[in-house]
Amino acid sequence: MKMQTNIVFLLAAVSVSAIMLGTPTAFAQVTIEPAVGSGAPGCEETADGCYIPSTATVDVGGVVIMTNTDSAAHTFTSGTPDGGPDGIFDTSLLMVDGSYEWSPDTVGEVPYFCMVHPWMQGLIVVQEAGAQPATSAPYSLDDIIAEIQTSDGVANEVMTIDLTLTDLDGNGVEHITYNIKALQDSQIVLDEEGHMHKGTLTNSHTTTPLSMDASDSMPVNITIESVGFGHDELYVTSPGEITTKQVVPEFGTIAVLIMVVAITSVIVVSAKSRLSLMPKL
Repeated sequence: MKMQTNIVFLLAAVSVSAIMLGTPTAFAQVTIEPAVGSGAPGCEETADGCYIPSTATVDVGGVVIMTNTDSAAHTFTSGTPDGGPDGIFDTSLLMVDGSYEWSPDTVGEVPYFCMVHPWMQGLIVVQEAGAQPATSAPYSLDDIIAEIQTSDGVANEVMTIDLTLTDLDGNGVEHITYNIKALQDSQIVLDEEGHMHKGTLTNSHTTTPLSMDASDSMPVNITIESVGFGHDELYVTSPGEITTKQVVPEFGTIAVLIMVVAITSVIVVSAKSRLSLMPKL
C-alpha cells in the first residue's frame, strides 16, 4: 500500500512538472510578419495594419521574431518615419523568408517601421515578465470627440465621410476599433468597421451611391459606435455610441426659403424707400 502511494505521488509530481515545463510564458515569444501586399500603400488603412500583429506584446527578456513572409523585401527598423531610426534594432533589408530576432531588456513601447515602405508602421509593447494584459478600456467614450466631414449628398453618387477621433486634449485616439453606419430613408448606404492606429487622426469612408439627394426630408444619418481598444492579447471590448450626425444640404430647404423671403422683403422695402424720397413734381 505504501509503495502504491509513493508511486501515485511520484506520477503526480512528474505530471505537474511536465505541465509547468510545457506551458510557455504568455509573452515570452512573439512573431511579427508583414501583411500580404504591404509593399504597396493601403495596408495602413486596414484594421490589421501593415505588420501582423500591428501591436505586439512581449516580456522583458523575451524574443521577438521578425519574419518576412511577403513577396517584397522589407525592414523592421525601430523608430518612426518622421524621426528616423533610433538604433534599438534594425533588421536591415529582409528578403523573402528572411528573419531576425530581438530580445528587449527594457520595459516600454518601441515603435518601428519599414525604411523601404514608410507607410508600414508597428508597435512593440515590452512589459515586465508575468504582467497581465489590460482589462479596461484606456478611454472613456465621453472623453472622445468625433468630427465628421462629408461631401455633398447627391443622388446616384457616393458620399465620402472623413472621421476624426481625438481626446479632450486634441490627441488622436489610439488603437480604437469602431463601426460607422450611414442610412438614408432606412436604406443602409454604409456599414463597416474601422480602426485608428497610433498617431492616426482621420479615416475616410465611402458610401454606396445615394438613391436621392440629401435633404431635410431625406437626410443621411451617420452613427459612430466604439467596438474596442487595442490588439490581440491587449484587446478590450468597449461597445457604445460615440456620436451621430444628420447630413443635409449646407443650406436646408427651410433656410433657403427664409433667406429668399428676407431678400425679397429687403428689395421691396428699399424700392419703397427710394420712391418716398423722390420729390413730387
